[in-house]
This record gives sequence, structure tokens and C-alpha cells, in this order.
Amino acid sequence: MKNSDLSMLVGEIKKTIFQLTKMNQKYMNFSEKRSSFPDNFDLIVLAEIITDYYTCLETTFLRISQAFENNLEKKRWHANLLERMVVEIPGVRKALLTDKSYNLLKEIMRFRHFKRYYFEMDYDKDRIDFLEKKYKEVIPFVSQELELYITFLQELIN
Repeated sequence: MKNSDLSMLVGEIKKTIFQLTKMNQKYMNFSEKRSSFPDNFDLIVLAEIITDYYTCLETTFLRISQAFENNLEKKRWHANLLERMVVEIPGVRKALLTDKSYNLLKEIMRFRHFKRYYFEMDYDKDRIDFLEKKYKEVIPFVSQELELYITFLQELIN
């Protein structure tokens, strides 16, 4: 892989970190204002924030996959892509995510898939509370892992 391609990937990951930080700030602003007894509207907004966070991350996962291996199963590419981010490919690339992050993100990915095909506007508060817990737990891990991956890419460039 050319250094210019790796540099582009570094730039894309930095942009993702910036976007994720903005999303988390919106989440924190929303959390401060929402009622301790959320209504359905609160649950819908929270579900959107969490799934948008995952979609932003997934875009970066796809860029990394395309840069290094680009072989995803067509039928279950979303799950396959997330699985690939935990795998180190010796001599090619290191893993992006830890098992801990993978397991937390897997729950968010599953919900996003459900949400895409569930057209009712009534969300289960307990389910959204569970996802919010996973979201808050994964943020520091993913942030650190993305920064470490940038370091890995910069070492490949140099």
C-alpha cells in the first residue's frame, strides 16, 4: 500500500474521531436536558444518537477493510465487517478493536439492524437504557483504539 493511501486513511480516521466527539457532545447536551422519566420522543432521539454513532464508526471500519483486505461476505457484511476489526492480519495490519469494544459495539449494531426494519415508534425503555449503557461504556475504548490505530498507520508510513 502506498504512503499516500495510508495518509488518506489517517485523515479519514481523524475526521471520524472529530465526528464521534461532536456526536458525543450532542448526546451529553441531550442527556442533561432530558427528563429522568423519558417519554417516547426521548427514546427515539437517544436511539438515533446511538445508531448514528455506530454508523459513523462502521464507515471507518469499511475504509480500513477496503484499504487492507476488502473481502466481506455479501449476505452479512455488516456483522462480518465488525468481526474483521478484531482480527489482526499478520504482516498486513493489526486489529483495530479489542474484544471488549467488539462485544459492546455488536449490541449497538444489532439494535441498528432491528431499528432499520422496525417502523413502530414505540421503543422499549429498558432496551434503550441497555443500549445507552453500552454506548457510554464503549466511547472511551473506541476513542483510544482509533488513536492507537492512527499511530500504527503512521509507523507504516515512516
